[in-house]
Amino acid sequence: MMAAAHQQSPWIATVEEVLSSQKTSLAQGLSSEEVARRREQYGTNELQKEPGTPLWKLVLSQFDDMLVKILLAAALVSFVLAYLEEGSAEEGIRAYIEPLVILLILVLNAIVGVWQESNAEKALEALKELQSEHAKVLRDGKLIPDLPARELVPGDVVELAAGDKVPADIRLVVCKTATLRAEQASLTGEPQAVLKGTDAVADANCELQSKECMLFAGTAVASGSGIGIVTSIGMATEIGKIQSQIQEASQEEEDTPLKQKLDQFGELLAKVIFWICVTVWLINYHHFLTLRWAPGSLLPDWAASSFNLAKCTYYFKIAVALAVAAIPEGLPAVITTCLALGTRKMAKKNAIVRKLPSVETLGCTTVICSDKTGTLTTNQMSVVQLSLLSADGSSMRHYEVTGTTYNPDQGEVLGLPGGLDTCMSHIAEVCAVCNESKLDCSEGTFTGVGAPTEASLKVLTEKLGTPDKATTHKLVQQRIADAAACASPVCEWYDAKLQRLALLEFDRDRKSMGVVARQTPYTRHSGNVLLVKGAAECVLERCDRIMLPEGKIVKLTPAARAAVLETVDDMAGNALRILALARKTDLPPPLSGFDGDMHGNNAATKLLQDASKYADIESGMVFLGLAGLHNTACQQNSTVSLSPTCFLLLQDASKYADIESGMVFLGLAGLRDPPRPEVADAIRDCTNAGIRVIVITGDNQATAEAICRMIGVFDDNEDLSEHSFTGRQFNEMGEAQQEALLRKKNNLVFSRAEPKHKQDIVRLLKRCGDVAAMTGDGVNDAPALKLADIGVAMGITGTEVAKEASDMVLADDNFSTIVAAVAEGRSIYNNMKAFIRYMISSNIGEVASIFLTAILGLPEGLIPVQLLWVNLVTDGPPATALGFNPADPDIMQKPPRDPEEQLITPWVFVRYMVVGAYVGAATVGAFVVWYMCDSFLGIDLSQDGHTPVSWYQLSHWEACPKWHGFTASSYTAGSTTVSFANPCDYFTVGRTKASTLSLSVLVAIEMFNAYNALSEDNSLLQVRPWSNPWLALATVVSLGLHCVILYVPFLAQVFSIVPLSLNEWLLVLLFALPVILIDELLKMLGRRFFGVKHVVPTKRASQVQAEQQAPKLKAA
Repeated sequence: MMAAAHQQSPWIATVEEVLSSQKTSLAQGLSSEEVARRREQYGTNELQKEPGTPLWKLVLSQFDDMLVKILLAAALVSFVLAYLEEGSAEEGIRAYIEPLVILLILVLNAIVGVWQESNAEKALEALKELQSEHAKVLRDGKLIPDLPARELVPGDVVELAAGDKVPADIRLVVCKTATLRAEQASLTGEPQAVLKGTDAVADANCELQSKECMLFAGTAVASGSGIGIVTSIGMATEIGKIQSQIQEASQEEEDTPLKQKLDQFGELLAKVIFWICVTVWLINYHHFLTLRWAPGSLLPDWAASSFNLAKCTYYFKIAVALAVAAIPEGLPAVITTCLALGTRKMAKKNAIVRKLPSVETLGCTTVICSDKTGTLTTNQMSVVQLSLLSADGSSMRHYEVTGTTYNPDQGEVLGLPGGLDTCMSHIAEVCAVCNESKLDCSEGTFTGVGAPTEASLKVLTEKLGTPDKATTHKLVQQRIADAAACASPVCEWYDAKLQRLALLEFDRDRKSMGVVARQTPYTRHSGNVLLVKGAAECVLERCDRIMLPEGKIVKLTPAARAAVLETVDDMAGNALRILALARKTDLPPPLSGFDGDMHGNNAATKLLQDASKYADIESGMVFLGLAGLHNTACQQNSTVSLSPTCFLLLQDASKYADIESGMVFLGLAGLRDPPRPEVADAIRDCTNAGIRVIVITGDNQATAEAICRMIGVFDDNEDLSEHSFTGRQFNEMGEAQQEALLRKKNNLVFSRAEPKHKQDIVRLLKRCGDVAAMTGDGVNDAPALKLADIGVAMGITGTEVAKEASDMVLADDNFSTIVAAVAEGRSIYNNMKAFIRYMISSNIGEVASIFLTAILGLPEGLIPVQLLWVNLVTDGPPATALGFNPADPDIMQKPPRDPEEQLITPWVFVRYMVVGAYVGAATVGAFVVWYMCDSFLGIDLSQDGHTPVSWYQLSHWEACPKWHGFTASSYTAGSTTVSFANPCDYFTVGRTKASTLSLSVLVAIEMFNAYNALSEDNSLLQVRPWSNPWLALATVVSLGLHCVILYVPFLAQVFSIVPLSLNEWLLVLLFALPVILIDELLKMLGRRFFGVKHVVPTKRASQVQAEQQAPKLKAA
């Protein structure tokens, strides 16, 4: 039982227990026979890939949509009717245009859909790239330097060195160097290289970050070397579990709210179309079917009844035309275009949208789950407080340090006296010399190279300056003049004073780092000096003296120790990271004369090569001061310079504390990863917009809570007992308790959280009906990003796996960018509603036109190919231009849109039914007026010479062959003459002019209706027509395209239309303009009786505080 437990949780087993449970040997490794047996048992060390969806299935899935199915049916029927069509070759060609255009649309949509879905496998492919290709393995007592990683099996003995990619999950059993660090940020989210060891962990259920004796597949060795035992391979590794979670999350993906609404609309539209077609057929059945009833029978006499196939086909064509008219064929293309334009606007705001539907989903986001480090904060450590002992030696003096970036000129040490006192100059010396980082400046931007903690200490040195005020001024001017060439002149000044001889690197036991240096120019009386920085309690414990401001060194008294520890507690209460600074000049004789030669045979060299003496060297130091940091997620850079002046790798780190003892305490420095200045405003916007913020971080609880208070997530004095939880506390809750917590609609913070907590939180939020946006940057975040409604990956610090699994990537890793994207998403959705309703109302008008034509028994006014042209071409530009409508100024003063909100509310449906009914009546009216009138409301229509008919003749045109003495003369249309041999053809061939008027009225009405859609509720007197110049341009383009098919003979023939005269254009305007007045009246009724209610959340106290702090943060 114990062996099985050790196999399942190797981190709780000792080295001997691991070797025993894995049945392997450090001297021999596994035998070839055992490797073969285990490979048969465990398989190969590869991530499994689920078989991809075949191309034919992807193609077919694109047609699994109700609107598409209706269009396919219409195209099929049109092909059949075109094949059976009687008449001239021109009529046959024209009949085939309609189904070909429909099929072209469907094929293009399918191509786009297949291309989008084929990219879904990239996240899994990116995971496979993280796997190592080769490993150094011991088998049969021989070391194989380049064994393919896929051939590893559990129990293999693997040797790892700095720079190696870890090939499997490995239990570290031997450290060949003093320290070994692993870069596992891509898996655990920890930005610093993690110190590893061979000691077992007590807790079998601890988080990944605490498994310090484990190396995980896909991570890399940052420094040091060691030997480990493979414990898990392939899908059993932590990275394999993540792949399984990604696959599970992909199966849980749901359609976006808009897609769901469009699918519902499509199903409703299908039913409406079906019943309209049935109604049209029932109304007109007597035109193609005459039933005679047998006397005394309920059944018809089929022998005496008659059926006209030609007329039946004609009315079937009308039904097809109704289907074409009812479906907004251009809607998918316009939606895609609008979303694409929205992504371009978002990209300019540093939000890169990978999946177009995500733009719309942003508009109804109710929760933003955000990381802390780098998203809410700058991820640039900065010293904010400096504390030193006062002249009395029993109290502390404190200095505030401003500035939140690596640019030293953007901050200062407040209250600093004219020049540095001796203690301060020694603090600056420790910060500059006991440091492995450097500052760079490129194009005016300062960056830290190395650990952020150490870079912030370099910045502190630049702000402190030198003991001589004139020298400091000269160095600062040098930096200002050419920062690219000299980014840290003050640090270089201190470096020039001291020659580094050896480095005592950081380890987790003594929690400090030291440097042995020699003063330059060197004299035999100057001696060497030890400079140390590290954790406050640990460094203070090894100090027995303190330095006073003027440089006097006195004994560390209990009062002085109490004052220092009180300051440490205060700094910790403010969630600062605290560093203590110390030095030691009275080194033991061998070290005092050490010259940096690590290959010599002198006593000092031997002492430094024996790490067991380090604690002795670092004893009796003088305490200088403290430094505090606000973010524990900053790394210690253990990379050792290989220059002759540096101490190479030490073998026994357990003795470092002996070297670093008896030191002189200098002071404390408090550091923090400061909040981004703009985040407080973004949090306020979230509150006003009804969006709550949940902070999920791997940082400790106190730090997370402090940052959340600073940016306004919580009030200063707010009780966080019901709002702040660790990942373990959340895990220990029952599922019902977890769900109840997330349903409270309060801001929350989860600290010491693991990636699986993110997944659990997202699932529960979705179950509660929330629309969640989730941020992440590591491989471990990919399942949660995939599962969230909006997965947001970091563009700077994010891994490729996280980016591929996300819906949106932040180019600047900034929380405020998410909020800006939400505002843009809301605006885009409003614009999409505008053009969707515009297109639907236009289609209602087309349906009304055909329906009225059918029930009134009039000749066919609009043919399918004309309706396709209107839906795809003339409607397209205005609908797209509506996507450029400017956002409402109060867009972020409204609560999130309910995902269940109807796309077309009952009032909107009534409104557009009224508008649609007028569109239908106007198009039919223009058709009827031309046939019946020589003039209409003062407009002369007799110039073309057409023959007016009566209403009876027009509505009973099919009975024309039975009329005696009916005549109809030819008429002119532009430069052509429309003539017909048979007078009854006046209602078929001769309807071309009337049909052109109907089509032109339809196009003109839809242009005016586009301006109605500028605002859903506001009048055109409030929202000026020129507020969207793109709409004016689109209107001109659409009318221009319409004129092209009118006045280009070939196109006019294809569309069965003719040119119009000026008077006929006046008739078109007469029928089109009233649509604006009708919609204005409906808008007025809507504002008065059906107005939108705006809910503005009450401002929290924390928002007031955040607003007051924002100017300070920005100024800093």
